[in-house]
Order: sequence, then C-alpha cells, then structure tokens
Amino acid sequence: MKPPMRQKVTANVPILDENGQPITDKYGKPKTKQIDSKARVQFKSQLVRDAKGRERQVNLEIDLPSGFNPDNGTELDYKTMAGDKGRGTIVAKDEATNLAGSKVYYRTVFVDG
Repeated sequence: MKPPMRQKVTANVPILDENGQPITDKYGKPKTKQIDSKARVQFKSQLVRDAKGRERQVNLEIDLPSGFNPDNGTELDYKTMAGDKGRGTIVAKDEATNLAGSKVYYRTVFVDG
C-alpha cells in the first residue's frame, strides 16, 4: 500500500562536472541545485545502521516516491504536517518493494535533523 504523501521535501543535490566531481564556489563549498518532491514526514526515534555499519540514532523518517532517489549524505529541507520547517542529512535508506522485488513502491530515508 502506498502512503499518501502530502508534505514537501527539497533535496540540495551537488552539481557535478564532466569528471563526476562536485563544483565548488570560491569558499570551497559545493554548489547545489534544488530538487522538489512530495513526501510523508514522520518523527520516529530509532536506531539505524548506515552504509558503513555504524549505528546512529535518528529521529526523522521520510517516505519518498519511487522516482526520487537521493544519495546518503544529501541535505534535505522538509516541511511537516503542522507547517514546521527543518533541515537534515540522510543517514540511511530503505525501500518498500513488492514480493518479487521487481517494483519499488516508495523509499524511506532516515534523517538526523
């Protein structure tokens, strides 16, 4: 079952050059572009393992549509159901698939924010 996605999320994705390296400004910060998407934002405190095997405490869970797949470490600006705005970084991801594993219904990202 697909959850209704009524909140908004904006991912700040770095702009890459032809070699795949991020383009930086004169201060050394990577230049980013914003990608907007609908989402479902929930506050849940839980312990998750990141890609390197470390356990981290996260307090935010965001469900994203299957067509939107940000990488770990991407900064997200989110808006909750109450209208509160916040910012966080993706720590880990999970996918909800069908039984055969051939179709992704939605992606869940765990954010420390």
